[in-house]
Amino acid sequence: MKILVVGATGNLGRQVVRQALDRGDTVRCMVRNREKHQFLEQWGAQVFVGDLREPESFEPMLLDIEGVVLLASALADRNTKDKTNTIDNVDDVGMRRFIDAVKAAGELPVVYASMLRCDELTDIKMMRIKRGIEAYLAASGLPWTVIRLAGFMQGLIPEYALPILEKKPIRVPAAPSPIAYISTLDAAKYFLAALTTPTTRGQVIGVSGPEVWSPQQVISLCDELAGVKQMPKVSVLSEGQKRINEFLARLLDAKLIDLLRFSDAFGRGLAFEADMAAAQEALGVPAADLTRVEPFLREYFRVLKQSLKRKNYQEPKVRSPF
Repeated sequence: MKILVVGATGNLGRQVVRQALDRGDTVRCMVRNREKHQFLEQWGAQVFVGDLREPESFEPMLLDIEGVVLLASALADRNTKDKTNTIDNVDDVGMRRFIDAVKAAGELPVVYASMLRCDELTDIKMMRIKRGIEAYLAASGLPWTVIRLAGFMQGLIPEYALPILEKKPIRVPAAPSPIAYISTLDAAKYFLAALTTPTTRGQVIGVSGPEVWSPQQVISLCDELAGVKQMPKVSVLSEGQKRINEFLARLLDAKLIDLLRFSDAFGRGLAFEADMAAAQEALGVPAADLTRVEPFLREYFRVLKQSLKRKNYQEPKVRSPF
């Protein structure tokens, strides 16, 4: 199958590209900078320079394509200094224009990455945009499938594992959401299955990991696996601190505000967990084979400790408050 992956350089996009190539697909990738992403060409993918803010770049990459996976988001690109690279311009307006281009290219099947509970949390801009694109796809006449995702397992490393290992403080919301984290390797299987499963057209399918974890459970596990000599310092993120964070974000980079407000979706006590039996029935990916959080983090800490040992890593010293 000839597929186009929009958002191929992100954590999930890379897995979709790699697995599609491994199964024998011809894969095209939209990238903004070819030189920075030559690894995609080394894998065997075709790289097209384009941008969701540049509709003139769409037509060449869609030529002869048989399916499209839409994964791009400006929210994940936090390092760019381009102030126009916002969720309004990319996730909303740019995504709508690209959907129009897909329809003009021949009504190709589209699989779109959305978020669990986006239909409930529309007061949060990113969730409102995701829900809006779902509706736009439904009205487009294209053969579409929406995959609503939970949080990615890989995000546990910068959020919990590394701060605990480095003895840095961790802040959690007052009403944290239990999340069934899914590995990006597993999530990619669902997107590729959706492309080749015509019975999923017109469906919204929730996808998550096999078990829910609270922040405290993740912290306890990371503390055990890290083996540090000091319990992690955990504090509750107050409403006052949220306002201070938004004020600082506005001074540093206004795009950070959308990221902070998006994170609020996971601070309302709502569980982010999908019916994986239904997902398995729809897409044929065995839920029993999904990666679980504990072995994932256990392997991460094992490899990391081996690497640090080779480098003669010394634990950071923490001053006593007494």
